Amino acid sequence: MVLLSAAGCGRSVSDDSSQRLQLHDANGQPGAWVDLSYCPMQDAPQLKRACTIDSNGKVYPEDGTLFVEAAAPPYAAYYELRPGFEPASADLAAPGLAAPVTAFAAPYDVGRTPCCAEDAPANLVPSRIEQMPGGGLLVTITQAVPSGDQIAFALSDSALFKSQLDPCTLPDSSFCATAPSSGFLMRFYVGQAPAGSTTPPGHDGGAPAGACLLAYNDALVSGDTCCYRQGGSNACNTAIACNAQSGAGCCLIYGTEATAGGERCCLYDSGQYGDGADECRTLLATAK
Repeated sequence: MVLLSAAGCGRSVSDDSSQRLQLHDANGQPGAWVDLSYCPMQDAPQLKRACTIDSNGKVYPEDGTLFVEAAAPPYAAYYELRPGFEPASADLAAPGLAAPVTAFAAPYDVGRTPCCAEDAPANLVPSRIEQMPGGGLLVTITQAVPSGDQIAFALSDSALFKSQLDPCTLPDSSFCATAPSSGFLMRFYVGQAPAGSTTPPGHDGGAPAGACLLAYNDALVSGDTCCYRQGGSNACNTAIACNAQSGAGCCLIYGTEATAGGERCCLYDSGQYGDGADECRTLLATAK
């Protein structure tokens, strides 16, 4: 299969702050907005941030966990490069297995043999590489892959900086020396872990049915605080008010750990949204 590079339909959009971007599908239809401030920092000479992103806009760190991400495409990886590590356009445009970031999908369990989607060239899947503001690279797979498949995004330093290694024109000469054998790999499962997988429970990223997405401040209600569950109807009353127990100016409704931004205030008494305002606005506006 041919690996698609930066050109093509369905190009993603970033706002002026470089902290948000919107995913698009293969037909160019807009999807979820992503808050890149949730993409974790990396201790790497060339990378400031790196994470994977699912079609719900949820951000996942690369910390060794085999996350189970949402089943529906698009599936994406985001990399923020450090200053001075800007790839040349010609290097970004390399096709197929020579591309600076390649994407693979296969029905493999990392605890078994074969283990790793990137080990077989036949597992290469089409993806799109886009340069985003602020030194970012977004790599997107727009075609659906079977539930239970493993996706791997493999960044190759030698391919990403091919024209800048000899002679070395990057800020770190030692990086140039090691780049031919270095890179950054991120992988996850799609929709569900493979049957019999040893993936630890509790790492399902595409919020499972019944997972609480929005919950009242427990000072405002008694009993179950959850007012919106995955797959259910939104029963959140945004007109609920602070009381003596909560204090004035309180947070009325919280986003939970099942949301893309994780646990934080989604709606204050003032009507203002908290961190991850776009996701909070979408969740709170869901038809009741």
